[in-house]
Amino acid sequence: MKAENLIREKSYAFAVRAVKFYRHLSERKKEYVLSRQLLRSGTAIGANVEEAAGGQWLPHHHQADPAMNRGSKSFLILTSSFVIALALAGTLNVRLLAERGEKRLTQAPPTQNMPPAVAFTTVALGGFRGLLADFLWMRASALQDEGRYFELVQLSDWIAKLQPRSPSIWAYHAWNMAYNVSALMTDPAERWRWVRNGIALLRDEGMVLNPGSPRLHQELAWLFLHKLGSDYDIAADYYRRQWAAEVAAGAVRLDPALVRQIETEIAPLDWRTPQAQAIYWAFAGLPFARAGFDDLALRRLIYQALLQRLALGERQYLASAIACVEETRRRHPEIAALGEVLQRLQEMQQ
Repeated sequence: MKAENLIREKSYAFAVRAVKFYRHLSERKKEYVLSRQLLRSGTAIGANVEEAAGGQWLPHHHQADPAMNRGSKSFLILTSSFVIALALAGTLNVRLLAERGEKRLTQAPPTQNMPPAVAFTTVALGGFRGLLADFLWMRASALQDEGRYFELVQLSDWIAKLQPRSPSIWAYHAWNMAYNVSALMTDPAERWRWVRNGIALLRDEGMVLNPGSPRLHQELAWLFLHKLGSDYDIAADYYRRQWAAEVAAGAVRLDPALVRQIETEIAPLDWRTPQAQAIYWAFAGLPFARAGFDDLALRRLIYQALLQRLALGERQYLASAIACVEETRRRHPEIAALGEVLQRLQEMQQ
């Protein structure tokens, strides 16, 4: 009679539970990344047991296979080397981050405003962060091509934790939520939740970790101008009503000094509108525009927001739009299209 194998029975039962839990996470909780890792790990135990059961079994007093011994030693050496290299990378990374801060190669001190977990990852992993982030970026590109946007949200969050000082990942993460994931929803409230998450991600996390990033100011201003300000999205009117309610309830924090400066230099604005928010964030990014491209992009967002209000029949913004286009043309005379925009606005004034 064949003896019972307790380890085999328990590993099989555990694998069955892992599969059931995976189905619960993926089908009901819509969690796709960690659930798959759980499935692989949970079933790997049983697979290893089955492989061992079909392999070479020797009495305990027999000498082990020399090749297996050499493989175990090689594995231990590689593991030890990796741990030592990781420790050295973390030590050297502290010095590198300090030098980058001294030479002003970053927009903020390396770990300033970072949550403890993100700060620990930044310091401990050192240069290995870049390798891991590159791998995750490749995976993110594949998920995007496959249209697996929910998984992309989680993966982007991991990349943001590995590269918190990279404006590109925050912009990509917010864009995926506000455009890709929201478009999968049929209920306007659900669509707004994802658009609102994209706005909050840029404003409350990305900009906090990347103060002075003109790219993030552009992205946030564009979200207001395009996603809320235009009718590109079928639920745009719902978004505008929800945002106006938040502003009226005092849930949107704006810098009073910056608001006064905008209303003095541009025009008094209705801050419940997405165009006013677009102007606010584009104007706030102007002091950080180090390149001509950034300055041009931000100024375009400002006068385009005014043009949207003009298109809605609010002619009180005509003079302000003309002034903004004139200033943009003065700073960027190489852009011929600005002359055409200015001419049309001046014709409206006559």
